[in-house]
Amino acid sequence: MATLKLSPVGLQLDVAAGTRLQDVLFAQGVEFPCGGRGRCKGCRVKVLNGHLPIGTDEKKLLTAAELESGWRLACRHSVSADLELELAQWEAAILSDQTAFTFAPRAGLGIAIDLGSTTIAAQLLDLKNGNVLAVQTALNAQARHGGDIMSRVEFAMHGGQMELQRLVRNQLGEMVMRLLAANLKFKIQN
Repeated sequence: MATLKLSPVGLQLDVAAGTRLQDVLFAQGVEFPCGGRGRCKGCRVKVLNGHLPIGTDEKKLLTAAELESGWRLACRHSVSADLELELAQWEAAILSDQTAFTFAPRAGLGIAIDLGSTTIAAQLLDLKNGNVLAVQTALNAQARHGGDIMSRVEFAMHGGQMELQRLVRNQLGEMVMRLLAANLKFKIQN
């Protein structure tokens, strides 16, 4: 086991040696815009403590100054020993929106979903009055196979269509369950 510390939030994880950084970081909300193919600089991490050797892809994409400063491509490395990384991606917040909308009142609950290429936002709505009862936001799980639509289309064309469907369906199902649980907890407390 190795300890992986993630800045700027100070998260510390115990990780099995040999685990791909992409797998660990994606679970923590880090995006891999090119799907982890080493084609972009979107998954850059800065090594604060520990060591990640400089690879061929990094020499092509990162400047000598960036490499010297400790920047690496997370998609090209695994955790082999204790490591501390800086993650600039975490500075961008996922947006949530509670803006009212026009609708025809009726009994029951409804769920509004904004399925974006980067983020997913879901709202539980009281259909009698349009009030937002709960909100869930998350990075789109499909981003594991590319941060942009064209990377995902390429992945789908090479046999990944069912995987993309499975990822988004599972994620939406989990978000709906959390919305309902949050609403139930609120009702019990009040």
